[in-house]
Amino acid sequence: MNNKNLKILIINNGYPSQNNPQYSTYIKTIRECLQDAGLSTDLLVLDTNFKSKRGKVLRYLVFYFQLLFHRYKGYDIVYIHNYPYVFMPLIFRFESMKDIVIHWHGTDIFAPSRISRVLNNVSYFFIPRGTKHITPSGYFADQVSKRLKINRSEIFVSPSGGVDTDLFFPVEKQRGDTVILGFASSMKTDKGMDFVLELVENSYEIEEVCGKKIKIHCIEYGAEKEFYKERLLKFNNVKLYEPFPKERMVKFYHEIDILLLTTRMAESLALVGLEAMSCNVPVIGTNDFAIKEYVISGVSGEKFRKGDFVDFQRAVINAIKNLPNYKPRNIVLDNYSKKSVTKQYNKYFANKGER
Repeated sequence: MNNKNLKILIINNGYPSQNNPQYSTYIKTIRECLQDAGLSTDLLVLDTNFKSKRGKVLRYLVFYFQLLFHRYKGYDIVYIHNYPYVFMPLIFRFESMKDIVIHWHGTDIFAPSRISRVLNNVSYFFIPRGTKHITPSGYFADQVSKRLKINRSEIFVSPSGGVDTDLFFPVEKQRGDTVILGFASSMKTDKGMDFVLELVENSYEIEEVCGKKIKIHCIEYGAEKEFYKERLLKFNNVKLYEPFPKERMVKFYHEIDILLLTTRMAESLALVGLEAMSCNVPVIGTNDFAIKEYVISGVSGEKFRKGDFVDFQRAVINAIKNLPNYKPRNIVLDNYSKKSVTKQYNKYFANKGER
């Protein structure tokens, strides 16, 4: 069977929408890569056009009904994302699926709460025998291998659709006496937003050491956005943005000089770091998780010890002083581009179709 005859159903509990443009943007990119590889794809995803918790619950009920009664026999491969959040209705339908691939992303292994940890552990018992597995990084493949007790060599590594290097392109910047630091992750403490706030509160120290004015740009989204927004707006060197659709995030990266990736929450990839690097914006990132695989000190940015604000501030100062020397885009072009993922999918799914 060649790629053009191979039909893939993509399942996920989310997809970008008008009300939630940043919801599961990687699923849209993954689908585009599959289509670029000549594969036929259909979507079975949660409708994210909701504005309230009640709306979200209602959409989930409709989504679970669709999962339970969808016709799966017409597909060669069912490609499941965020498995613990969709497995319950699928338990009754696995037998009707020809070939199953699960793509693991983050919270499906590293549960953010006690309830989700229980849900994850229960879901693992129902993974059908013969299921194939994909992870976005080598680091996360190791974690999936340990958690599911499967051979690491059986896990395919592919960076969740990769980065569209044509969309996320670099521009020449006039470097004056001001350096703009950007934070594109959700406004949550476990994503390191507390470090960003502390940096704002102490930005004068960095300004004295570097001889540069410091500005901070952040995007207003995340569970703790109201808490952090109230505190950030007290400072005149902070600019806040409404959430961007993925295709307009390049505007944010073009306006900043350095991206802050301060998370203490396990990251299977942290795609925003790679998008920034594709725009030739260096990244200051935690020296852990998948981030350590692409943030190379002196080349694509600077690493700092996870949870250590003093070391984080040191990395910020070092990055500002060495700003012209970073060439992060080359790492993305070589290892994380959307084009390279398309080639991976072409080979990987074609092999599945030949069974």
